[in-house]
Amino acid sequence: MNIRPLLIVLLFAPLANTWSRPALASGFTAVETIAGATPVTVVVGSKPRVYFRLVSGAPLKFSVEGPARVRVVSRAECRDQEIVTYRLVATEATRELDRLQTESSASSEVHYLHGPVSLGKSRRLGFSVPKGRHEVVLSVSGVAAVAVRIQTSRGRAPEHMVSLTPVQADHSVGVSEGEKLIPYYSVVSGSPVRLRVIGPTSLEISSRLDFDATMRGMQGYRLRVVEGNRTLREWDLKTTKALGATYANVRDRVPSKVSVSRLLIPSGSHDITVQLLGPPRATAQIHARIPEPSVGNEE
Repeated sequence: MNIRPLLIVLLFAPLANTWSRPALASGFTAVETIAGATPVTVVVGSKPRVYFRLVSGAPLKFSVEGPARVRVVSRAECRDQEIVTYRLVATEATRELDRLQTESSASSEVHYLHGPVSLGKSRRLGFSVPKGRHEVVLSVSGVAAVAVRIQTSRGRAPEHMVSLTPVQADHSVGVSEGEKLIPYYSVVSGSPVRLRVIGPTSLEISSRLDFDATMRGMQGYRLRVVEGNRTLREWDLKTTKALGATYANVRDRVPSKVSVSRLLIPSGSHDITVQLLGPPRATAQIHARIPEPSVGNEE
């Protein structure tokens, strides 16, 4: 690892490891009735749950009243000892809301109440919808069918986020804003920040441009996110000096206002680099987070 953190970062880094986003509402409620679809009972451990059978080539459509958070728990139909790979996509009209590319194998603790078909370990996707009525369509490919449990939470459900420590970065700096002290990692031209991310998940990248004494007004910079030879995303960002944020361990520069972007990361292990493409001799700071992974049969 090529990280040279300053002492003050070591003092505050544990404080910024996890936190929750503000929420308007908490707790999910299962959707148990969908027009034109017949619910099926899935036994998880010893508890019955309402699912719907989603067949490849026959999308499932349901309505959601926003603002809301939607969570879809999926379990592939599979044979014992079989590892299946499938894709689950949620769309509204022509817009993709979320996509899950994953693999699973049969769970010994889960089965249909009626029927001999084995069901896989749970995999999930999630998305938010704004105010109003939304018609969401789920479709699956790669397997004959999956059982899906659809849950909604009015308002915005809490989402616990976990900070990622890069496997490679030149320096780390502390950004002090409000009562928080958060570690950021420096990226300059030719010296990217490298992250290792396990999917499926969403990667949130917060960035700030360094302002020195010669910089005034609006300034632009460009970031690129790359995996191998493939560009995942590229941003042209414009920003000004932050009013309420400072660097705790840098005296000759001040941070810009924060810019936040998210990427969907598919299943598997991913070696991702964040590059600064310009302007020349500029420095930006990166802070990366992912939603805290869920474990077990939480539904």
